Amino acid sequence: LIHALWVNVRAFLKAVRIIREFRPDWIIGTGGYITGMVVLAGRILGCRCAIQEQNSIPGLTNRLLSKIAHRVFLAFPDSSGGFPKSKTLLTGNPLRRELTVGREKKNGSYVLILGGSLGASSINKTAAEAIQLLKSQGINIKVVHQSGKQDYQQVKDAYREMGIDADVKDFIDDMASVYSSAALVISRCGGITLSELSATGLPSIMVPFPHATDDHQSFNARYVANQGGGWLIPDGYLSPERLAVEIKVRLFNPERLRQASANMKRINLGAGADRIAREIVGV
Repeated sequence: LIHALWVNVRAFLKAVRIIREFRPDWIIGTGGYITGMVVLAGRILGCRCAIQEQNSIPGLTNRLLSKIAHRVFLAFPDSSGGFPKSKTLLTGNPLRRELTVGREKKNGSYVLILGGSLGASSINKTAAEAIQLLKSQGINIKVVHQSGKQDYQQVKDAYREMGIDADVKDFIDDMASVYSSAALVISRCGGITLSELSATGLPSIMVPFPHATDDHQSFNARYVANQGGGWLIPDGYLSPERLAVEIKVRLFNPERLRQASANMKRINLGAGADRIAREIVGV
């Protein structure tokens, strides 16, 4: 506790020095302990301050900072009532420009499996086995699988042993291109991931990371599922059999898939950059 206090005092003093030199008009904190002292210092020095919450359930730092911030920009509705209503604006998350501008959604030709984030080994293993089950039923599906570095060789070997020609990558640099040609996604449910899928109109079979802080990924997924943009499988219920059924039911119903894509787009979770910029310029 003494060490933490000292670290925060040093951070506050350093933030004061930087803010005095830079003289920002606005300071926007995006959550996490690292933003706490910067936003606090900015508020004391007379800057306009905002926080931006990426998930359905706010973290501790953003809950505390919301009391002194001038604006609270939300990606998801504040279902927990954690923020002062008079300050909140539902904007969606800001995303890289290449995900939101100049990319036309093509007719999807493959299932995109995003198993590369922390704690997604269950998706990596189960998804590969589900694809094998479908193949045994005579259903061959084109797959692009981002596995993450840790599971890359294991996933690649699994597909090879099954005789499945999957495109396995440990990391994908150009996500915009990959999104534009996918038909269906299997993924975790972090706020930014779901916002990218919303911006590109991609429905998802969502498997929340069960150890996320305050179980916020489950709340994110429920919001998307309730809006008709995807389908939720709790991690504890994830199995090759369950996932294979979900893929088959969702992928081979073109009309429902198109409707889910439209719903995902309509939620507008990825529109934050423009909305936040217009709000700041207008104040």
